[in-house]
Amino acid sequence: MPIRLLLLLGFMMLIGLTPALGQQTSSSNAGGDSRAKIEQETFYLINAYREASKLPPLQWDPMIANVARNHSHDMATGEIGFGHAGFHNRVVKLSAAFAGLQGAGENVFESDDPTGIARSAVAAWLKSPPHLKNIRGDYNFSGLGIWEDQKGMIYFTQIFVKLPRAAETAQAVPPTPGILSPFGLFATPSTR
Repeated sequence: MPIRLLLLLGFMMLIGLTPALGQQTSSSNAGGDSRAKIEQETFYLINAYREASKLPPLQWDPMIANVARNHSHDMATGEIGFGHAGFHNRVVKLSAAFAGLQGAGENVFESDDPTGIARSAVAAWLKSPPHLKNIRGDYNFSGLGIWEDQKGMIYFTQIFVKLPRAAETAQAVPPTPGILSPFGLFATPSTR
C-alpha cells in the first residue's frame, strides 16, 4: 500500500477517533471562548490533513480570521444567506491589507448539531471536491471564524490566502486543541 494512502487513512482514523473540542458553541451573546476553541480545532484538523497529504501547513492570520468571522456572523444574523455572497468584497478587503495577494478561496459550512462540530465541518469539506480543492490548494495563510444564530445553527467560514514569500511574517498559530469530547457526524450539515 503506498505511503500516501496510509497517511490519508491514518488521518481519516484520527478524524474519527480523536474527540472534538467542546460539546457546544457559545451563543453570539456569550463569550467567545468556546467559539475560539472550535475555530482552533477546525484549523488544526485542516493542517493535520495537509500534513498527512505532504502539503505545507497553513499559517493562522488573525485579520483573515476576523474577516471570516464577520461573514459567519452575517449569515447567522440573516444579513446574507448561507453561501459565498460577498466573497469578492472580502478578497478586496484582504488585498488592501496584504500587498501582493496572489489568490484566495473560501469554504462555508452550517449545522445545528454542536456535537463534534469541528470534525463534522472538516469531514464534509473533505467529501466535497470544491472544498477539498481549497483545503489542498496552493495557499499559505488562512483564518477561520464561526458564529451561532439564535436558533442554534452554527456557521463556519474558512478563508484561504496565498501571499508572496516576501510578505510572510511570523503569525500566531492557534494552540493544539486540549479539552476533547466524542466525535459525531449526527448533524444534518450543509456546505457550499
